[in-house]
Amino acid sequence: MVEIIRTPETKLIQRLAEMETQAFEGGGLNEWTFVPFIRHGLVFCIRLQGEVVGVAEYMRDWEQPSIAYLIGISIDESHRGKNLGTTLLRDSMEELKRYNITNIELTVSPENHSAVAVYQRKLGFEVIEHRKNEYGDGKDRLAMSIIL
Repeated sequence: MVEIIRTPETKLIQRLAEMETQAFEGGGLNEWTFVPFIRHGLVFCIRLQGEVVGVAEYMRDWEQPSIAYLIGISIDESHRGKNLGTTLLRDSMEELKRYNITNIELTVSPENHSAVAVYQRKLGFEVIEHRKNEYGDGKDRLAMSIIL
């Protein structure tokens, strides 16, 4: 169900970019940025009956290589609320252990209460910092972390 994407295929990248646009209103990864992430980062997807319905992207911290940063996670609008995001994150976090990752960090909008709840209650992330104006004026982020 959850797999690492290893080859940047055009149709697949278009599908991933579509889900990112749904989730991040154009602020997520796109056709140009997915290619280097697939080649040099780790991009996981979740499928239902062969169809890609979710994606999560990670990059490794250059200063602390045991830390991975979750760039983003998105689930197709028609499949939200079915625990697919939680499954995708749990399975991808388990896989990251194979790469000697011991800690995962992410940021999330403090207004995205459902995502914050999933990260904290279902997965065990803790808030480590409130970053004011992280993505511009009035665009605060909660930095969260989990030790694997």
